[in-house]
Amino acid sequence: MIRLVILSLLVCSISFSQEDKKYSKVESKYFNNLYSINDSIYRSEQPSKKGFKELEESGAKTILNLRRLRSDSTKARETDLKLKHIPLATKYITENQILDVLKVIKDAEKPLVIHCWHGSDRTGVVVAANRMVFEGWTKEEAIEEFQEKKFGYHKKRYPNLLSLLENLDIEFLKKQLDL
Repeated sequence: MIRLVILSLLVCSISFSQEDKKYSKVESKYFNNLYSINDSIYRSEQPSKKGFKELEESGAKTILNLRRLRSDSTKARETDLKLKHIPLATKYITENQILDVLKVIKDAEKPLVIHCWHGSDRTGVVVAANRMVFEGWTKEEAIEEFQEKKFGYHKKRYPNLLSLLENLDIEFLKKQLDL
């Protein structure tokens, strides 16, 4: 009897956690990796020219590009989207750079779309930091989501990102952001 009760509770908790996802895939003919992470922030891979138009038509106001060597100005020039660019070198992202990105996220007109080339590593680490600082997630919860296969984290290539997330000083970041 006790085993049955424990098994029932375990099944219920698994079902609940799967239904309680904090993100949802956005269907699009121009994106493979576009997700809503909350009511005002999305994450994606590099948008195409048509992708930028689709984002604008869907109500997006600001685009935050984390790519090092590419701006969005050419592909997004036929839109009224506000373009922000903070170039990040994936292997060398620092806590101070995370702070700079979080300042942009805090002040950006929403809805905001955060992207890099694949929407995986740089975008993922920024979304995880956002979860911890602005949404009150634990490091464990944010890191678990960061590593979900669907988001494409390249663990072997960028193990530094896990270390960065594990060692972020959340209270320092909140203080710097006046939270």
